[in-house]
Amino acid sequence: MYSAKPWIAGLATVLSLALEAQTDSVVGTPPLSDARALSAGLFPKKSLPRLYRWNLSGYYRFYATYNQYQTAYPLTADGAYTLPKEDLFIGDDSQLPNLMLNVSGRPSEQFSWAFDLYAFQFLSGSIGPAYSGQVERDNLPTIYDPIGGTRLAPNMGLLLGLNLMGSYRSDFGIFNFRLGGIHWYSLSDLTFASFKGYNRFGLFEPNPWDPINGSVDQRYEDLYSLGAIYQDTRFGERAFQGLIVEALELPNRWDLRLLYGKSELNGGFLTIPNNTYGGQVKKGFGSKDWVAINTINGITFTDSINTQSIQYHVLTGEVQWDFRPLSVHVEAGVGTYSAPGVDLPWGEAVQIKLLTKKNLTGIPIEVSAFRLDPSVVNNNAIYWNVAVQEAQPNTSGTGVLSNTLLRPFASSVLPLGLMTNNRQGLNLNTQWEWGRWHMGLGIGGASEVEAISNQITFGHPVNSLIRSRFWRWDFPSNVGPYGRWNDIFRDGYETMTVNDGDPNNPTQIKHFSTLETHFKYKSTHAVRPVYLFFLGRYQSVQDFWSPVPIPSKDVYFRQYSSELEVYWRLQRGFFLNGYAGYERTLGNYATDIDVLTYKPRDQEGWGLGIGFDQSLGRNAGLFVRHRWYAFEDRSFALDHFTGQETLVEFKVFF
Repeated sequence: MYSAKPWIAGLATVLSLALEAQTDSVVGTPPLSDARALSAGLFPKKSLPRLYRWNLSGYYRFYATYNQYQTAYPLTADGAYTLPKEDLFIGDDSQLPNLMLNVSGRPSEQFSWAFDLYAFQFLSGSIGPAYSGQVERDNLPTIYDPIGGTRLAPNMGLLLGLNLMGSYRSDFGIFNFRLGGIHWYSLSDLTFASFKGYNRFGLFEPNPWDPINGSVDQRYEDLYSLGAIYQDTRFGERAFQGLIVEALELPNRWDLRLLYGKSELNGGFLTIPNNTYGGQVKKGFGSKDWVAINTINGITFTDSINTQSIQYHVLTGEVQWDFRPLSVHVEAGVGTYSAPGVDLPWGEAVQIKLLTKKNLTGIPIEVSAFRLDPSVVNNNAIYWNVAVQEAQPNTSGTGVLSNTLLRPFASSVLPLGLMTNNRQGLNLNTQWEWGRWHMGLGIGGASEVEAISNQITFGHPVNSLIRSRFWRWDFPSNVGPYGRWNDIFRDGYETMTVNDGDPNNPTQIKHFSTLETHFKYKSTHAVRPVYLFFLGRYQSVQDFWSPVPIPSKDVYFRQYSSELEVYWRLQRGFFLNGYAGYERTLGNYATDIDVLTYKPRDQEGWGLGIGFDQSLGRNAGLFVRHRWYAFEDRSFALDHFTGQETLVEFKVFF
């Protein structure tokens, strides 16, 4: 049984010594000896060990959408499910958390720690309590079956888990570690990273992860003046769960990074081993130059005795040189893929970027070239696998191979900067200023290395987020009225088949041409400025190479999209917003033909929106958007929809 007597005795000793020291000093006798004072905790005068600093930060986000659909759009090819007349959804159907808490501490000036806690509240609309009552211990989920049994608070969960981080700074270097949960991390473009692009995106619907900064004004001013907005740690990073170790700023400018755990491709509750591992060794030279060796590898066993496996391996070298007139960035290496019955040879992966400075060309110009062999399979990097039908163990872990968890994207139409394997290309990007206009331009041409697929996949930039919300919560494939739409995270893509040869065999090598423009303007009114942002994307796919899109019916695929956004500050902290977008997508007679009209795709989509931003103080804001939208394929009668959506988002960072 716990006893307080030792504490009482110790306290009495300290008090008696303190009184003795005070009495001795009063009467002029020698003070308490140093040894006795030290044992009593009176000397030297130091505070007890405690946190050097402690901090709590994070964000809360309320998000709701209300849709009114004027057409019963078929969600499945058989027409069994259609869009309802209206729906109200509270929560984020892309499964992003409502609440994030970051707790950090610094016990000393050298060591710090932190952990992240993510929570998600799913309001399903079902009648009944959102939280469960008492659950018998025998009915609770076990560590062997965490999704079984009766769960506590079934509508609230740790969506992205619990992260732990630590850092120790010494004279030798900085040592960091990360454990558990989901961490956002990157190594290099060809090994482990996410697409950043050239900041050609719209702001009408705020991204869930966009910080508010001091006021809602900052987003528009930053995009205009800097060409980008501040985004959180997800931007350009990949999700990783497991152990990450870093040794940075070592002597002679060496850095070391090691990863072991799971990436987005091998999560879940498989009982068989499936892991991702990799790392980087980096050496710096001068102020901006460096070289690095990067690798990322994955292995997933397909049977319980670990005799067969699915593996991918990528190894690259990376160099950054910065000269006075230009800078050079090169990453080159090899990659391979193997699975039961598949053993691909090692293939090359190369990306080269040359960026000229203003003193050489007047305006900065980036020229980039890339080539990725079909054997280089790595969905952790900024290129998609479109060449290899990947094998995946099923979710029960029995080793049966399927392709339900990861589907190839076929010959994909992509924005500049995003790549695929089985492709090589050349891109040019630049930006300049003319008075109050800030302008950006990008052109690029790419070609397939081998003729592997007779399909083209493409998205719809105008109203892409609204379309992705047709299929709430899940990310299904082969849906829509003709079974050719695939819903993915906050986006989707459509599949087009090319039939200019034998439909049972691959078609000719396809070539991709892209033109992107981004024009930004700010009025001269200092108190109530108006921001105009125009974003244009124009693309084509054909059987010959071209540096710019071809506006001709002789090409397989053409798409032209234009979006205009207006942001007007009526008073400090309040913006009135407007949006207008228009899109045309066309196929020629070598692609899918409707059985009734005998015509290829002839698609048109538009969107009109209005809304406002209201600052609610530092790092807090209210965002309201309303959009009218429509889409129609004049050749395929079932592929059309019309509706309107209201979006309300409240976000606070603390």
